[in-house]
Amino acid sequence: MMFNVKLFAILAEQIGQTEVQLPLTAPITAAAVKAALQEKFPQTAAVLADCLVAINQTFVSEERFAPDEVTEIALIPPVSGG
Repeated sequence: MMFNVKLFAILAEQIGQTEVQLPLTAPITAAAVKAALQEKFPQTAAVLADCLVAINQTFVSEERFAPDEVTEIALIPPVSGG
């Protein structure tokens, strides 16, 4: 099943898009989202290691979701400021 994944900051810059479609199968996990993005866009590998994944506007790590439970996926790279 295809899912829209929102990208921010350096990830969006590396890919040149703020949203991409990725094929994901059940169960949907943070690791599966990162792996699918890296497969489609290998240049993101270094940044993905430190990214957080949000599913349905909640940061996730080990949680597992059925496809019908997912309404939004976002990848959030580390940010810095001063």
